[in-house]
This record gives sequence, C-alpha cells and structure tokens, in this order.
Amino acid sequence: MSNLVGGRSNQKLRTHIALVECAAQFVREGLGFTVSEVADRARVGRTTAYRYFPNLEMLIAHASLYATTEVEQQSIGVALETTTSANERLRAIFEANEKSIAEHDHLYRTMLRLSLSGDSVPDNAFPRRSGVRKELLEEALDVVRDSLDEAHYEKLIASLSLFLGIEADIVLRDVCLLSEEEARETKAWGAYAILQAALAEARADVQPA
Repeated sequence: MSNLVGGRSNQKLRTHIALVECAAQFVREGLGFTVSEVADRARVGRTTAYRYFPNLEMLIAHASLYATTEVEQQSIGVALETTTSANERLRAIFEANEKSIAEHDHLYRTMLRLSLSGDSVPDNAFPRRSGVRKELLEEALDVVRDSLDEAHYEKLIASLSLFLGIEADIVLRDVCLLSEEEARETKAWGAYAILQAALAEARADVQPA
C-alpha cells in the first residue's frame, strides 16, 4: 500500500511540475494563456489541470515564481564562479539580481501581486517564496561562514535578504523615486555596511575581556 501511495504522490508532483513548467514557458515568451492551453502543451488532461489549478491566477503565480527563480539562480550561479572575496561575491549577487529584475520586471511584479492577493482561493493555493533568497545569499557568503557564529550568521543572511528581490526595488524606485543606478548603489551600500557590521560585531564578541 505504501508503494502505491508513494507512486500516486510522485505522479501528482510530476503533473504539477509539468503544468508549471509549461506555463512558465508561456510567461517567458510574453504570451497570454489559459489553463486549457497549458494543459494541452503539457499533454495533461484539461480536467486534471483544473483540479490542480482551478483558476488562471493560481497558475500564473506559480509560473511567474518558477520563471523568475530559474532566471535568478542561473545568472547568480554564473556570477559567483568568478569571484572570491565576500564583498565581490555580494556585489555579484546584487548585480545579477538587478539584471534579472530589469529584464523580467513584469514577471516579478506579477508574482508579487498574485502572491499577495489570494482572497478567493485557499491559503495554500499560492506558492511560498521562502528559501531561494536565503540559499543564494548563503552560497555567496560561504567564504565568511567560519568567521561568524550561528546567531550572527543567521542575522546577517536575514538582514541582507531585505535588499534582494522586487520588494526592495519597489521601495527604492517607486517610493523613494531613485533611478535604477541610484537604487542599485543604495542596495550595494546597505549590504556592504551590514556585512562589515556583522563581521565587526563577531570579532568584538570573541575578543578577551
């Protein structure tokens, strides 16, 4: 029985992924789509597709998150391959994130808008956006991991997370009315300041009294 249950769960996951990947392809191409059109491209029955995504907004939210996360991870991964110091790696991750947002601004804004407006669907209908930002920052700052205890390290990663993503861009550009270059430099300045403060605080904590 457990094998049957596990098999069904795996099949459901594969179906879900197939639908989201196909919808993300539509999103990357800048094309509108319906749940039925995505089902046809994914070779999934339309009735089945609507069981997974009862309305189009749910599918758009998942597809936008998938597309933007894929782009961001690829660009940042490439950027980190050529950098060594903590400051360089931090700059690389922010520059890659800025490039991704500039090229796919509509995807990020769509994902953010839909993930915050699921009034007509169950609480778990929209994808959670946790984890990716944290993983990217941890990859970038593994070079200083041994210099910080667990508390300082977690505080550093959480604080730097505020500077990544479309939310920071909206605050700096839409609210503070900064130019694209000014917003980029402001985020870099804030990130550097937090990194240096965390390292200095950690050094002070280990110094003998």
